[in-house]
Amino acid sequence: MAKQIKDENGNVYVQKKKFYKRWWFWLLVVLVVVFLGSGAFGRSSDSSSDSAAKSQTSSKKKAEANPLSKVYSVGQKASYKGYEIKVNSVKFSQGSEYNRPDSGKQFVIINITITNHTDESQDYNPFDFKLNADGNNTDLDAIDTDVDNTLDAGSLDKGASVSGNLVGEAKTSAKTLQLQYKTSIWNDNTVKFKLK
Repeated sequence: MAKQIKDENGNVYVQKKKFYKRWWFWLLVVLVVVFLGSGAFGRSSDSSSDSAAKSQTSSKKKAEANPLSKVYSVGQKASYKGYEIKVNSVKFSQGSEYNRPDSGKQFVIINITITNHTDESQDYNPFDFKLNADGNNTDLDAIDTDVDNTLDAGSLDKGASVSGNLVGEAKTSAKTLQLQYKTSIWNDNTVKFKLK
């Protein structure tokens, strides 16, 4: 029963309960929770297997259309949003008398060409590239004094190209080697090239 309040002039007022103290509000909350819970968890196994099959099919189609899902070979051009990268050659070196890689490792010298096919100037940086040896990503910042024309950071105008060498170190026993170009610091998208 509602509480009655009398003011100083003798007027009688009925004090109403707040909406969240009423029984119908809590019944509504419980019904919404049950409805959402049954919708999220009440799917049959047939529909979940159908959705899994559809997901695999759409993932395969996306992978075929997405240049980031492909692993390129030496000599192939990879294009990402008008930015084209080509690995021209890969050489391995034990260095020279004065400059040797760490024990059990070899220098990996990767010659690349970057071309800007966009309408705007594009920056490039050797630190956007990583050498992946058996799943271990390392920077391409090794110094081999026998290697000329190392790639520096710079900017390419529309239609311009630059070629240069990236030098890294990898174990001589590495079974797989990849050059990986990270497209942005804001995501994990990478363009991959198989080196070995």
